[in-house]
Amino acid sequence: MAKRIKEVDLLDDMTIKQALEPDKVVVVVLDGKRGIVRKCEAVEHGETIVETINGKFKKVHFHESELA
Repeated sequence: MAKRIKEVDLLDDMTIKQALEPDKVVVVVLDGKRGIVRKCEAVEHGETIVETINGKFKKVHFHESELA
């Protein structure tokens, strides 16, 4: 199974270059404490929750549901 959370490369000036992805909602997490950037596609129906511990990015919870 492919990982949902992907690493994003930082540029030399500590910025990122991220293009819009047509027909997608992408969540980008910029963790300045750890110096990392991650991205994931939000679920189509439901919740995408970013969890932190001690102010640092820890994980993402995906709660998917269906429309009735």
